[in-house]
Amino acid sequence: MSVPVESGMITTILPEVCYPNVDATAGLVPSPVIEFLADEEAASTCPLLTPSPPAEFEHPLSITPTTGMAYERQISPTSIDELSSLPVLNGNATLGFVGLAATDMPPNEHNDSRNSQEATQEFNPTSSVQSVMESSSSSSSVMQEPTVCAQLLSSHHYQHLTKASDVDPFACQENGGKPPLTGLQLAVRKSPDDFCFIDWNWPLIRKFSFWGAISLLVACLCIVITLIVRLPTKCNPQHDWWQGTLFYEVFPASFKDENSDGIGDLRGIGRQAEYFTSIGVKVVRLNSIFYAEHYPENYDQVQNLTEIAPVLGTIKDFNYAVNMLHKRNISVVLDLPVSPYIKQLTLREKENQAEADIDNERTNWIPFMDFIMENENETENRLSAEAPNRIKRMEIQSDNMITNAISYWLKNGVDGIYLKGLEYLIDEPDFAAQVREWKKVTKSFNQGLEHEKILMCSMDVLNDLDVEEDSRKVTAVLNNMDLIDVRLDIINGGIKGLKKQVDTVVKVLYKEPSYPWIHWHMGSIDTKRLTSQLPIANASLAAIMFEMMLPGTPSVFYGDEIGLEDLKDPDGERRDISHTHHLSPMHWTAQYPGLGFTLTDLLPWLPSSSAWSNVAAGHQKIIQLLSRLRDEAPSIYMNGVYKDHENLPNYDIKTVGNDIIIVERSYPRLHSYVVVSNFGSQTQIKDLSSIYYGGEVMADLRGRIGHYLDFHALTLFAGESLVIKLHK
Repeated sequence: MSVPVESGMITTILPEVCYPNVDATAGLVPSPVIEFLADEEAASTCPLLTPSPPAEFEHPLSITPTTGMAYERQISPTSIDELSSLPVLNGNATLGFVGLAATDMPPNEHNDSRNSQEATQEFNPTSSVQSVMESSSSSSSVMQEPTVCAQLLSSHHYQHLTKASDVDPFACQENGGKPPLTGLQLAVRKSPDDFCFIDWNWPLIRKFSFWGAISLLVACLCIVITLIVRLPTKCNPQHDWWQGTLFYEVFPASFKDENSDGIGDLRGIGRQAEYFTSIGVKVVRLNSIFYAEHYPENYDQVQNLTEIAPVLGTIKDFNYAVNMLHKRNISVVLDLPVSPYIKQLTLREKENQAEADIDNERTNWIPFMDFIMENENETENRLSAEAPNRIKRMEIQSDNMITNAISYWLKNGVDGIYLKGLEYLIDEPDFAAQVREWKKVTKSFNQGLEHEKILMCSMDVLNDLDVEEDSRKVTAVLNNMDLIDVRLDIINGGIKGLKKQVDTVVKVLYKEPSYPWIHWHMGSIDTKRLTSQLPIANASLAAIMFEMMLPGTPSVFYGDEIGLEDLKDPDGERRDISHTHHLSPMHWTAQYPGLGFTLTDLLPWLPSSSAWSNVAAGHQKIIQLLSRLRDEAPSIYMNGVYKDHENLPNYDIKTVGNDIIIVERSYPRLHSYVVVSNFGSQTQIKDLSSIYYGGEVMADLRGRIGHYLDFHALTLFAGESLVIKLHK
């Protein structure tokens, strides 16, 4: 039956309290013995019963409760006394707990026999509290003192439980203190003022983060696109500017007259920079620009290594020509006539000394014949004794002059120096030291690894040295020179002699990868015109095509690309300048020989010579095709194949009969190229299918470029060359 609640009953409502297995609407468990035990694992690790604190111990829960605390009143002996004074209705203790009203509690069906005895017992508030927090799985009970209950409610004994950042959870012992926590929680939340990020401008931060991420993605996309666009289409091996590129040797007085005085000049060279580009030239080699008496007829009698011949221009004109060439990515190499200059120094020294001796003899003349004869003998002996010292002083002075000249021209934009006549200085005891010194000066002007300054000399230097006796000098040349100039003799030995010469030079200069590259030429300022040497005048272009397919660096003398010939002088009217007959002015038009070099109403310093019109009419464009092919095909521009610490030649020369010569160039995993040349005076039809099957024509004078050519019945006209890319 329902028991009405008396008006004096204390009813307390406390928020958010965990009472395991207690229903707020159900009756209280009548057993006076209340159990609060954890499972065995939790009990073994986190014992709940601890020694009672001292009597004067003031529990943290004794302070005035605030919002969020589990209890609004202090649990203390005083409060226990208050609870003990609660009225008893019908023999049952009625308690007022947090959020519970002890009303309408039904009798315990299982403990009817004990109801009368328990009803008479005195109410124990501690046991009552424990009965609310009793675990449903408990099988035994332990009576607790009020002080122990206070300890159980203290956070000091629940430090082993998991805590959140802003809540101190006090879980029921039933679940072992593991989340989710269903027990008693005493929580004090932090104020929003303690978190600075709450006041941040989050809309602005989100916008900034979004657009920052978008910008980063766009930047990455742009970088990827740029890398893809700039990726090279070919992974060809690199080479320096002087390695495998086309050189073009120019005699300035016969190339182009810009100031209309009948003599070519430096500004004329600068104005024709476009022509060099049109035929694929990458390096211009300037020959004989220095001051000499009666220049250009006596161009070889050099008086000064730093002074330009006045008819060619000034140093400003020289700088203009160099700058115009550099703008088109064309380098400049200057011939420095070392031996002719030293020769002229020696002659001037002897002449000056002879004049001084004559003056001394006239001053000290004594009119006695015997004494005069004695004086003459003494003077001759004295001159003979002082001659070595004078020559030595002259050589020391010349060494300094050469070093200063190299430095001077490198400062004025020259990219390389050709030491002409170096072979005449090999007998000097300090020859090796001089070569090393000149190379050191050259290196001091290097503009990084992309564009180094170079030195070059003639193959005659190595030919005149003995490998065993002059090993130091040979080593100095091979380690300090970048190019070795070699003249190809296409006349004296025929094609078999030409093959032997190429094999011999390659054998010497291919021993080490660091050795100089070969600089090939068939015509220069020191030889007759290429066209005048060959049995067929038009074969000059075929010879150039053959040279450009050799391993190394090819060179063309001005006018050879148009078939320029030596000056003819059947009557001997210009016998006194016969050494200049191969230096006739350049032809700039095919229809009118000599027209374009200077004004029509002016006579050039040397009469014009003839040139073969079929070459001059535009067939020199073949040189441009081969020059471009050398830039693109490693099989041609590479000096060899470096394998197993050894530089292996990547060429093969074959001869067919006495007129046809074949050069094959190859490189690993790339197409091979061959040039087939006929240097005879008759048309040749040969079956070369046993050597090659067929390929694509890359350079030809008869309009077959791009066509497939079969080697079964190959027809070559006199003075003709074909460049073919072999099929793999």
